Parts: sequence; structure tokens; C-alpha cells
Amino acid sequence: MSTSVNGSRASVVVHKSIEDLLKKFPNEGTPEKIIRRLAREKVTIAKSRLWTGPPYCPKEFASIFGIKCKEVHHDIDGEGRILLRPNGRIEIEYRSQRLPERQRFTIFHEFAHTLFPDYCEFLPLHHTPHKKTSDPMKQFERLCDVGASELLLPFEDFTADLQGLAWLGFESIKNLRERYHSSIDATIYRMIDLITHIGVAAAFFTDQKGTNAGYGPLWVKHISKSSLFKGYVPSGVTLPSNSVVRQCYRDKLDLTEAVKETWWINRSPRTWLVQAALLPSVPEDRNYPKVVALLFPSGYRKK
Repeated sequence: MSTSVNGSRASVVVHKSIEDLLKKFPNEGTPEKIIRRLAREKVTIAKSRLWTGPPYCPKEFASIFGIKCKEVHHDIDGEGRILLRPNGRIEIEYRSQRLPERQRFTIFHEFAHTLFPDYCEFLPLHHTPHKKTSDPMKQFERLCDVGASELLLPFEDFTADLQGLAWLGFESIKNLRERYHSSIDATIYRMIDLITHIGVAAAFFTDQKGTNAGYGPLWVKHISKSSLFKGYVPSGVTLPSNSVVRQCYRDKLDLTEAVKETWWINRSPRTWLVQAALLPSVPEDRNYPKVVALLFPSGYRKK
């Protein structure tokens, strides 16, 4: 499912679906921009056919485009998959006994496969976030996540909601989650993607030491940052012993107060306003992060 594209220095391996996407839309920039446009066009069509929200129902959305969604109780080797049935109909299967907000995202993720021009060539396709995959497949699955985010949290609705917020902390994220029936991580990623007036980042923490150095119990797994966030927080970073992130993890707090903290990054001090929240337990994916922290400029305050 991947091809090699020769560059000036070395060959770059690209997923075939991404290569075909770029061939079909050669003058539209990056694959991410193309997927966002295609997903927003689908949202516009669905709304014109009386798809209403928020929250926006993924099963109703899929049905508008002739795709049936089915909850299954057997193992499908992942969270969801998209299938081409013998009668030519497309069907999305998603696992039972998962958090409802994760099921919703999975359905949208599987639908996002249809945004690629060659999707019928590679059915069934699986949403299996906890399995190791190649770099081209990771890039492809990430683009499907981008498409899913555009469908679950539509651009016009979500940006309007963000503009009305006086505070971007977890209290506001909780309200947005309830409004869109979305997971905490999907809501955070979308907020950070669309925020343009302040530099903010989300640091996701793991309790799996693996190859990480230093003392735990938490290490940075990865971060997501807005366009204005200038800091750099590499994976594997540990925290001050009195950090609210550690407190959140130790005391199993839903969220903490926002506190000004100084973290040492590559032997240099960086000061942020930090607020932490506990992430839900995902038994089927032990590598799922345990805590997330929002990093704001140290002078950021509620309006």
C-alpha cells in the first residue's frame, strides 16, 4: 500500500492512497489541506440534507451517503473497519463495548477512508490505533483522523463556539465535549488546531517507561501545539515533583486548577500556566496516555 517517490537526496515512501490523492488534486497543497476540504464539502452536503447538530450523528451522516453502520460484538481486529459487500454496498462496522464517544469518532474515521479516490481498492480497512504500523500507514491513518475531526466537530460550528469562550481550560473543554459528544482528546486536538489568537499546547503523558530516562511516574508521550506556541517539549520529558500533572495522576483528579509552573527542557527553564486532566481508561490500549496538560502563556487568565 505504499510506493517510493525518488527525491533529490533519498527515496520517500508514500502511502499509495496519499499518492493517488495528490495526483487527483495536484494543485491544492498538502494532503491534509485536501482532506480537510473534501470533509468540509461532505459536511455541507449533509447539512443541506437536514443533518443537524451538534451533536452530529455519525450514523445519520453515513446513511446520507449510502453507507450503513453496524455495531458488532465479535473481533474485527480493530476499533472499526469499512467493508465492500458482495452487493456493492459499503458498510462500516464498529466494535461494541467501547466508549460512545470513541465509537462516534471511529465511524467518522472509517468514513474518511472514502475521501481517498482509491478507497475501494483496499477494503476492508481497519482503525487499529494500538497496533504498530509502518510510517506510510501512520500518515494515512492520521489523515483519516483529520477527516474524522472535520466531521465530528464541523469547522463552522466549532470555530463559532471557540470564539465565544472566555477561557480555554478544561472547564470549557468539558462543555464542548458535552455539546458535541466527543472525547476529551478529540476535542483538545480540534481546539488546538483551530485556535489562532493564543499559543497553547497539549502535552499527553504516559506511565509506560519504555526507553524513557529519568524517574516517573509520568513521561511526555507527545504534544500538540497551536500555530502561536513557540515552546518545544520533546517526548520523554519528566516533570517537577510538585507539578499539578503529577498531582492529577496520583490523586486521580478529573482536573486541576491552572498553576504557573517552570519546567526544565533541555536544561533550560520554561514557564507556563499549566492545567491537567485525567484521561479515561482504555483497557484495550494500554499505551493510551493517562494524563493531559494544557500549557498556556504564564500570563494567561480567564476574562
